[in-house]
Amino acid sequence: MSAASGVRRLSALVAVAAGALACALVSTGASNLRLRAVGTPAVHSRGLIPASPEQILPLQRRTVQSTNWSGYAVTSKTHMITAVSGTFVVPKAGSVPFRYAATWAGIGGYFRTSSDLIQAGTAESSSTGGASGRHYYAWYELLPKSEQQLHNCSGDPRCRVKPGDHIAIDIRNLGGTAWTISVRNVARWSWHRQVNYNSTRTSAEWILEAPDINGAQTTLAPVGTVHFGPASKFSHASSSRTIAQGKPVKIVLTAEAKPSALTTNGQSFNDCAYASSCPGP
Repeated sequence: MSAASGVRRLSALVAVAAGALACALVSTGASNLRLRAVGTPAVHSRGLIPASPEQILPLQRRTVQSTNWSGYAVTSKTHMITAVSGTFVVPKAGSVPFRYAATWAGIGGYFRTSSDLIQAGTAESSSTGGASGRHYYAWYELLPKSEQQLHNCSGDPRCRVKPGDHIAIDIRNLGGTAWTISVRNVARWSWHRQVNYNSTRTSAEWILEAPDINGAQTTLAPVGTVHFGPASKFSHASSSRTIAQGKPVKIVLTAEAKPSALTTNGQSFNDCAYASSCPGP
């Protein structure tokens, strides 16, 4: 383990422990005590963090080492990415406590010179007990605002998510700063919202992420092999393209996760956590 990785692990544990300490004992009788959570960890996605701060990020057909993302990104020098869509299977987070993962598709966030990212996906927690017990949920986020958990879904007002569910994401520009975000748990529920957001439209991504918890970079949960596909596309102006047609950059989460090669359909890949290699679907 590198020194940097060790610091990230310690920071994540401290951050989550602080959330757990926000629980208070509440008396419900002379001999009946229970824990009530008065604070839970704040989960946030971030833009790509290169493993080397001096690294010049490539535009096409290269591999980037990162400290928080694993997956694929396509870029547009002309700021013309207008939509992204993706499907993936919700992974199981494993049993190691205080680990987190986020699985998502989005637009923006690849270039460090931009601070915009519009995204949606699911969160997977391997925490056990306390204020942040193991759980899965769907969310969307418009950086720099906080992640928003989905509620009031059609078909299931609680928008429940569990490992093995098939999730479909569609984020689309309607013109100017108007966007639609659609999330669907296939055969279970659907959710849709129109938002206003000022995006640079410079990149599109399909990502397994080790997110921030209470402002600290976490260590990725042991999610095994995460499957993205069979439908992963983006639009450049009015032209719909597969990931492969975008001449993508492969992103490796250093020492924690790596994506496989794309399959022949140009849209599907696996992302493998804590594996020496990652075979394709």
